[in-house]
Amino acid sequence: MEGPLGWGRQEEVDGWRKGPWTSQEDKLLVDHVTQHGEGRWNSVSKLAGLKRSGRSCRLRWVNYLRPDLKRGGRRSLAASLAGRTTRSRTTGGRTSRRASRPRASSAREPRFSSRAKK
Repeated sequence: MEGPLGWGRQEEVDGWRKGPWTSQEDKLLVDHVTQHGEGRWNSVSKLAGLKRSGRSCRLRWVNYLRPDLKRGGRRSLAASLAGRTTRSRTTGGRTSRRASRPRASSAREPRFSSRAKK
């Protein structure tokens, strides 16, 4: 184990390494994938000399190391939703449609009068 207890901790369980990835592991994975291509991730972890599972290697490649990975795409989404309230964004705009729909007249008035007319 390296580092203090917490996020920096790395441990090996049954020969598999767990914890944060090091820059050396990233370099091994990138070199192997650029040379041999993507796919067969269980063999990638063994052939590259990593003590990680195939799933861990695939997720690291897809989410962090892939060269065509685009980061910061949320800004364009926020710009397209400018002017809308937070609630209408989170509910898919249903609140604005609900508010614009006219209410039935019976909904505004009580159904039964509490005072009896004489």
